[in-house]
Amino acid sequence: MNSILVIQLKRLGDVILTTPALLGLRKLYPQAHITLLLDHRSAAVAPAIAEVNEVWISNRNASFNLWFDLVRRGFDLCLDFTGNDRSALVTFLSKAARRIGFRFVAKRAARSWVYTQLVHSPVREKHTADHYLDLVRFLGDSGPPSGVSLHLAQSVERSAQTLRREIGVLGPYVVFHPGSARPEKYWFVDRWATVIQHTLKRLRLPCLVTGGLDPAELRHISEILAKCRDSSRIFNLAGKLDFLLSAAIIREATLFAGVDSAAAHVASAFQRPELVLFGPTNPFHWHPRHSAAVVVRAGFDSPLGHFEPRQAGSPMSELSTGTVICGIEAVFKYVK
Repeated sequence: MNSILVIQLKRLGDVILTTPALLGLRKLYPQAHITLLLDHRSAAVAPAIAEVNEVWISNRNASFNLWFDLVRRGFDLCLDFTGNDRSALVTFLSKAARRIGFRFVAKRAARSWVYTQLVHSPVREKHTADHYLDLVRFLGDSGPPSGVSLHLAQSVERSAQTLRREIGVLGPYVVFHPGSARPEKYWFVDRWATVIQHTLKRLRLPCLVTGGLDPAELRHISEILAKCRDSSRIFNLAGKLDFLLSAAIIREATLFAGVDSAAAHVASAFQRPELVLFGPTNPFHWHPRHSAAVVVRAGFDSPLGHFEPRQAGSPMSELSTGTVICGIEAVFKYVK
């Protein structure tokens, strides 16, 4: 197997949860040239994925070079982790002798004929990382599964150190990430403020707040910080850092707390003590699986001890301040 194309056109969180499958693929084919195709909205994570040889970026508004490279290159194997019309077209154009996707694409006959083999992996019954890993396991035994992983260049680490020095955070700190690309994951502003103040009082550490560029997310974070009584040790970095620099900040955090988002998967990749808040999305499919992670969910009075594939969700309004503080207290035992 000389040349492999991997297609993952979903969001950042999905890309991060694909890394165990990419590592398994590398173990199966250590000498192969692996090309990873990402959507332009997930391009920021590309430099942190070490298991591939190159990354191609798909942009619907500028795709001529992509189609040209597909037709010119040719591949021995193509793995489609996405399963939509666009990824099916890319799979077809790859001209790979083996073109493998998930069996659910057979629900649409126009897609299924593109693939030479379809893998049964019921996504509702599996953690998302295991679902993606099933596509690689179909090819052979790659050994025990690894956790999610990201790799940051030394230059990024140095930039993070410089930033912390510039804002005056020279020692341990906490990271809060209240925002998300999906507004239904937002928690109440006053409740976040209470939890932040509680954490600052208990740990006596500065708090760094991270977030994306979305105007609604930035407003949400500004409203939270406006509710905090003592803001002298709170540093708002939301909208000011790129993905890799944010990841480097999270990597060195004493504790991470945030909603279900790509940032929470970053904390998981570096196995930081973390609390993740869930509402309408089911943590069974998305929860961090390292030992220093705690999950709370709307509709439940205490941190979750087990996860079920068909657990009913509730809006974030049903998640109480007391439950989240209980979760924060549970994470404290992992803080060194």
